[in-house]
Amino acid sequence: MNRLTKRLLSVVMALAMILSTMTVTFAQGTDTIQVTMTIERLTIGQGFLVEPVTVEVNEGASVQDVLEKVAAEKNLTLDMPGGYLNAISYADTGVINIPQSIQDMPSIDVDYGEYGKYHYDAPTNSSSNALFEDNQKLGTGSYGELAGWMYSLNNSESINGMDAQPVNDGDVVRVQFSVYAAGADLGFTSWYDNIESAKLANKDELIKIVAGVDAEGAYKDARAEAVEVLENYDATQEEVDDALAKLGYEEPTTEQETTEAPTTEEVTTTAPTTPETTTFTKVGKVKIKKLTNVKKYRVKIKINKVSKAKGYQYRYATNKKFKKSKVKITTKRTFTTKRLSKGVRCYVKVRAYVKNGKMRVFGKWSNVKSVKVKK
Repeated sequence: MNRLTKRLLSVVMALAMILSTMTVTFAQGTDTIQVTMTIERLTIGQGFLVEPVTVEVNEGASVQDVLEKVAAEKNLTLDMPGGYLNAISYADTGVINIPQSIQDMPSIDVDYGEYGKYHYDAPTNSSSNALFEDNQKLGTGSYGELAGWMYSLNNSESINGMDAQPVNDGDVVRVQFSVYAAGADLGFTSWYDNIESAKLANKDELIKIVAGVDAEGAYKDARAEAVEVLENYDATQEEVDDALAKLGYEEPTTEQETTEAPTTEEVTTTAPTTPETTTFTKVGKVKIKKLTNVKKYRVKIKINKVSKAKGYQYRYATNKKFKKSKVKITTKRTFTTKRLSKGVRCYVKVRAYVKNGKMRVFGKWSNVKSVKVKK
């Protein structure tokens, strides 16, 4: 990359991120806050450089302060002049798998006036990292002249550089590598007339929950699945919400039906919402009292009352292995399924749960019962 191109790239990236030109020093107090951060390479198919992690910083800290603490804990080398993350050493594996939706983005033609006109093509999996030979750096200009590191704060892009952006307790900061279009591939504002900003799922809540779950605890399978969802650039909001449900996260309403249920049966582990170790109250096993085929090809389920239970999770499917099953969480001890197909057999199991903050702690599944759908 020649000096002129580097200069133009610096201008474009500066405009795209609307970076602050002044270094701001915040007065940090003695009180501490917790901030969750990720460092992501989803746009080149390399997943997380740093998986969701919650760190403690002084009140009044900036995004840069958080990043530097995470980098110190993870032994990362940052090239970060003036609040702008230029590159991270040893952050690129050299093997890329750029999502097809990014590869299919239109070319960009820009007139820089006295600097001339420039043409940029979307990167492909045959693109190379111009910085790779320099300690496998990933950063400004890697895999394309409109590539670089950017960040979001609570699922929104910021008008400030990292050094000029304060953080608050409970914030989620995602440091993300943009491989094309100066952040449009991350869903940020597009600076180019023919480029639409990517429509991506909001992953912040799932990131925060995953950061608090023990990778080897009783929720390890649900956590591993959640990480896979988070690392999927094209993950849908439904997939993100389903991963939240499997980690026991409670939505504002408990009457919404979701897809497949958690596999965890009985839990005494670390709560997703806090890094502290907590012993949970156990809840008894549900018994299905009655299973009835009712009109419009539906199945009505009645269960017994379980002591201490705050609610119940109903799971049903048209196969014994509960593939593509449906889940309903409710406080009621009766539930009627959605319309099924005539002639199928409906398999049902139910479990109770107690509450620990925003987390549901489930008991054991009931014995499976089934009924044939005839009417």
